[in-house]
Formats: sequence, C-alpha cells, structure tokens
Amino acid sequence: MSRPTWSVQEVLARRPAVRVNQLGHVPGTPARATLVAPDVAPVAFRVVREDGRVVHEGTSVPWPVRPEPTSGLPVHVLELGDLDAGTYRVEAGSARSHPFRVDDGIHAALRDDALRFFTLMRSGTAITVPGYARPAGHPDTAVPAWTGPAAAHLYPGWHDDGTYDVSGGWYDAGDYGKYVTSGAIAAWQLLGTLDLVPGDRRVADECRWQLDWLLRMQVPPGRPLAGLAFHRVHGTTWSPLPGWPHLDPTERVLHRPSTTATLHLAAAAAAGARHLRTVDPAYAHRLETAARSAYDAARQHPALLPPDDHARHGGGPYDDADVGDDLYWAAAELWLATGDPAYEQDVLRSPEHAADPFDDAGFDFDAVGAPARLDLALHGSGLADHDRVVESVRAGADRLLAVQRRQPWGQPYAPAAGWSWGSNGRLLNNLVVLAVAHLVTGDAAYRDAVAEGTDHLLGRNALGQSYVTGHGTDHSHHQRTRQFGHDLDPAMPPPPPGALAGGANSIPAPDFPYDRRLVGQPPQCCYLDEPTSEVTNDVCIRWNAPLVWVAAYLDRFLAAGSALP
Repeated sequence: MSRPTWSVQEVLARRPAVRVNQLGHVPGTPARATLVAPDVAPVAFRVVREDGRVVHEGTSVPWPVRPEPTSGLPVHVLELGDLDAGTYRVEAGSARSHPFRVDDGIHAALRDDALRFFTLMRSGTAITVPGYARPAGHPDTAVPAWTGPAAAHLYPGWHDDGTYDVSGGWYDAGDYGKYVTSGAIAAWQLLGTLDLVPGDRRVADECRWQLDWLLRMQVPPGRPLAGLAFHRVHGTTWSPLPGWPHLDPTERVLHRPSTTATLHLAAAAAAGARHLRTVDPAYAHRLETAARSAYDAARQHPALLPPDDHARHGGGPYDDADVGDDLYWAAAELWLATGDPAYEQDVLRSPEHAADPFDDAGFDFDAVGAPARLDLALHGSGLADHDRVVESVRAGADRLLAVQRRQPWGQPYAPAAGWSWGSNGRLLNNLVVLAVAHLVTGDAAYRDAVAEGTDHLLGRNALGQSYVTGHGTDHSHHQRTRQFGHDLDPAMPPPPPGALAGGANSIPAPDFPYDRRLVGQPPQCCYLDEPTSEVTNDVCIRWNAPLVWVAAYLDRFLAAGSALP
C-alpha cells in the first residue's frame, strides 16, 4: 500500500515559494527565509502575525548566481527582522510561507522526539510505547560467528566455532543490523548530550543500553582474536521489507572482528566511563577496562580491515581502509577518561593530531578525527597543546561560516563532490563543529550559525521539506524502514515523530538502487519522501544522534539569559 510517486518538479510545484524553517525560531536569533522567484529585482515582502497584523516589511536580496547551484532555482534571501514570541507567516506578492513559531522553547520537543527514536530502535526488548508496541525482536543471545563458503571467501583464514551473547543495542537504520562502527559514534554523540543536559536519565539510559551491547561485541578471553570487537551482526540475507523484528526469518551471524570496530568500541566505552563515573563508578570501571583492552588488542592487530562486501550478505559493510583516525579517536577518549600519560603521548604523536579534521563534507563513522578533536577542545585543557587544538576547531568553524554565507538556504554544507548519502547527518555534524566552537570560544556568531543551519533541515531548502517526521507542515513521513512500515503494510506503525530522513543524495551508490527521477537533478533536489528510496529516505541512529545533540544545544543556549557552562 504505497503512496503515489511524484516527480521532483511536481513536489516543487506543490510547495510554497517562500521557504521557511517550519518549526520556527527563538527570539533574538537570525530569522531568514528564501524566496523562489524569477525576478531579478528585489521583491517586497512582509511578515504577518497569525492575527493578521503586519510586524515587519522589507525587500528581498536577489541571489546573484542564477540558478543557484545546489538547488537549480532562482532565489532571493529575506531578512525577517527581530520577531517577538508568536506565530507568523511570510508573504511576498501572492506567495505565502508555511506558518512558523517564535518561542524560547521550540527545540525541546524536537530534542525529546529525536531521543525517543532510540527507544523505539531497541533490539532484544519489548517496546511498550503507545502506538509502537511490539514484542522483543532478535534476542541475539546465542549468535554464531559466520561460517560457510561466503564467510570463508570474505574472511580468509578466520574461523570461530563459538556462539555469543550480543543482545541489546539499537537497530542501526531501516534494517535490523547492528554495526559497531555506526553504533559507537551514535553512542558517543548521545553521551556528549549529557554535557548539555546534565543528569538527564533518559539520555543516560539510552547510552547504557547501547554501551552494554558494545561490551558484548568484544571477543572474550580464550576465543579467536580476543579483545577485538566483532564488526557487525545481522542476517545472512536482508530481512523482508516491511517486517516486524520479532518475525524476522533470517539467520543472524557475527562478522569477523575488525581493527576499526575495536577502536570505535574503545572510544565509545572510554567516553562512557568519563561521563558515567560519578553516577555509577563500578560501571564506569567496567567500561574503562573494556576500552583499555580493546585499544591494546587493536594495536596488536592494526590492519584487520572490514572488507566491502557490497551489501550482498544482509547488511551494510561499513568498510574503512584507514585506521589512523580511529586510533587517534580511541587514544583521545582514553586519555580524557583516564589521564594516563601513555595515551596523551599517543595523541600527540599521531599524524592525525597535526592534520585538519574539518571540512564542509562533514564527519562520519569513517572520518573520526573530528570527534577526537572536538572532545579534546572541550575537555582536554591539560593537553600540552590545548590552545592549538582550540584554534583548530575555531579555524574549522570559520570555514563552515564561510560556506554558510555562500548559501541562500543557510546551510553550512555544500560539498563540491556532491551531497552524499546521509547528507542531513553530515550537515548536523557540521553544526556540532560550529556549536563546539561557540562553547570553547564564547563567540555568539557560531551559536547563531547553528540556529540558522537548522533552517535547512526544517524546511528552508529547495524542496520546502522538513526532514524530521512530525516537525513542520510538509515533513517527511514516508521513510524507508522495516519496523515503521505503515506505507507498505497498514498494520504496522508509521515512522515516529523525531525520525530524521537521510536527505538529499546526489551521488548514486553503485550497489543500491538510485531512482531515475533523481538523475541529473541539482543536489538539493535529489530526495524522495517515499518508503522505497533507501538512498535518500532511510533513517539511522548515526543521524538522529547529532539531531538530539543539536536540539539540546539550541534549547539550552538560545534562550534569553543562557550562559556557557
């Protein structure tokens, strides 16, 4: 039972010509809109309260490059003025925007919904949330290491006849796989949210759920490759789409341990030890012990790389041929958690420490030099060259500011090579860089850039699309998932509020179907809100985690009177 399919042009025709952040703004922060119009001269516009009172009038600034490259559209930028609390719309000639609110508390519900997404993605436990209740899926208490001809071909020389308890954790995305290198960075980012909402039990509970699973993915003593982490666990074939997790008929197996997964486990476990030490010292000690042993095991097996199996065996490969940044991240987190000088020396000696980890393409699971640098800037004041570390964050943020100023849509993301799979997650990670620059320098320009950068995610974009389910008028709500498969099976629930769609993807993936309607479209227009568009409309814990972080940051630091910690 699928929705109709639309061309990109039909979507554009149905959206208001005035594109706004459909959630809204906090009083005193930048409020801008983008008008799609062929006029080469400025266009008069006005901002109208819901009671009909005009509160601001102005003229647009025509964008000098026509069409604008990322959208393929002729556009103008509108400065909406200093707006008091209330609900508004923007009018430009006959065009009207969607309504939006101005209020101090607009980001709290976004933060909470984005966080609840993780509860609904839990594996191995019954879900009792109204509207999303289901039995426990995938107990994963006795999962075998993968054997057979396919495993031997992919992992020559590896054999493990054991079975392992790898229960719990979060499903990664629209499939039922659980991947250490994706799950660790998501856990790290939620742990970082605790700096913004200290003592929030909801965040801490979700982090512990995932950290417990990560600990189970570490190969125990006495087994082959002990101390390393299994790279992933999922079926040997893809599970049906849609389909409930507790009805998944596929055979679950563990893929060979990898150096990258092991270092990601070390980084996330060390970060967990640091964040949770005051509330549960015994648990923090367990995490630290696991992080240390994983780091040591990775040093002993420095080149056990995860191969790219082109997603032929029931899950994504999460391959990564370079372990230098992974080693740097793990060393940084271990030093921050323990203060051990040996880890500090590993940080300082790493080539990654002298490199620039920031660019406008955004960081991700396969580029974790940035997470290391951000945490060193935030928490590593005792580091020998901490001033240089802070300056590197500032420099990276300044380049993102420059990118943002070159965009009529307000997003600090416009990679020349194209918009990638999960572009919304990468854009959010650029916002995290800007936010950390604000936290370590106190410069409000970075804070305001984060506020404006969310405009793109919430409707101020080429398609007039809010990419967060339940937030905005024209919001994504047909994401491609198995367990939220209402579009394809009306007996199943729809994607929940707070689920972030992957977003525009202008780089066809050779191993995944790329809809012909997107071929040749400008980058921002390469998106389909349809339940079969995996490359643009999947969900992922690795994208929702920075959404929680950014929403928590904005909720704390945009309100009047907020101050740096």
